[in-house]
Amino acid sequence: MECCMIPKTFCLVVALGVVILLPFLSWAGEIYRWTDDRGTVHLTDDPSKIPEVYQNRVETVDLPEETPKDAPRVPQRKSPSEDRVKQYLEQMDRKIEERKRLEKKVSELEEELRLAQERLKWIDDYDKEHFQYQQSFRDTRTGRFVAVGSPYYDERVRLEAKIKRLMDELASLEEELDQIKRSL
Repeated sequence: MECCMIPKTFCLVVALGVVILLPFLSWAGEIYRWTDDRGTVHLTDDPSKIPEVYQNRVETVDLPEETPKDAPRVPQRKSPSEDRVKQYLEQMDRKIEERKRLEKKVSELEEELRLAQERLKWIDDYDKEHFQYQQSFRDTRTGRFVAVGSPYYDERVRLEAKIKRLMDELASLEEELDQIKRSL
């Protein structure tokens, strides 16, 4: 008397199929990993490809099941907080670049100002030494007393105007730089 409604032959076929396919299914997700003498890591899914020298160094790595190739991939969306962080970092990078640009410009202008002031001092010293007995008059453009006959009078006027312009430009750049530094 049989209590099972499934024929015995069907059960035997299923059992035989499981026994035959079991070894193949266990190998399907395994990867073999070994490191050679140079430190290079090698991966393979076929253990016969592993050189005999490295057989004792082999590690088995189980892989997760793969998703079917037909399955649609869902694109990863960034959260709003990630976007805000990225925007903030980009903004900080721009501010840092702007600060570097302004610092370089300030440095160049300070050097130009220093050279103009040195030249003006040299002209003043030259005039004091060589034209101390000359007649002086008040320059209507600058309001300063100038020795008559000084060969550097025109250069002095240009240098004084240049120094004033450089100082004004430096002051505005320093203000911009301070604003950027406060915002960092």
